[in-house]
Amino acid sequence: QPLKLGDRTVGNRWCIHPMEGWDANPDGTPSPHTLRRWKNFGLSGAKLIWGGEAAAVQPDGRANPNQTQAVAHTRDGLRQLLDELTTAHQQAFGTTDDLLVGLQLTHSGRFSRPNTRQLEPRISYHHPLLDEKFNIDPNDTSIVWTDEDLERLIDNYVAAARLAQEVGYHFVDVKSCHGYLLHEFLSARVRPGRFGGDLEGRTRMLRTIIGRIQDECPGLMIGVRLSAFDTVP
Repeated sequence: QPLKLGDRTVGNRWCIHPMEGWDANPDGTPSPHTLRRWKNFGLSGAKLIWGGEAAAVQPDGRANPNQTQAVAHTRDGLRQLLDELTTAHQQAFGTTDDLLVGLQLTHSGRFSRPNTRQLEPRISYHHPLLDEKFNIDPNDTSIVWTDEDLERLIDNYVAAARLAQEVGYHFVDVKSCHGYLLHEFLSARVRPGRFGGDLEGRTRMLRTIIGRIQDECPGLMIGVRLSAFDTVP
């Protein structure tokens, strides 16, 4: 059955969920494997492609050295992914009018592995249990984001959303789940400054990114994959 989302009608209820494909080229552009996967998304018959790729908004945010990126030099590659999917879908089903395709935007934060399989964490605050689990020095302040760094990161989220819109994606998913960076900020009660502490501070990163995308990318739909609770690791 069709599904109404905003002012668009999605042709059926089948959905391709976003994943880190981990099969891109080292520079974040799609490899033949990535392109083949997106072609198969198009052939599947699913009409809601919920950010079929989790794309890092800056290089240090990759969870794997072969994760796709949504940055200036990957513009053509992101367009290729969309073209592979829509062309295959058009050929198989005759129309893309009821197809909705998005791109998930992410920074892996505590779980970043941008260069090797070795963790290179960027964290919102030191978590006593997670620090111990992942061998993070609780006194290492160099891996904690400064407010100034976060302002630049917000800019990169917005730039990635603008890039996705220009390439032709219908929506972006601002990923805030599974312990990745924006999700971690929601529990940053011990973080001082604008991006921690009370509920207003802990949600400021997510709210600011969404608000700026709304202001600077009019017409682009926004989704959020949100982990609404935490449990003890």
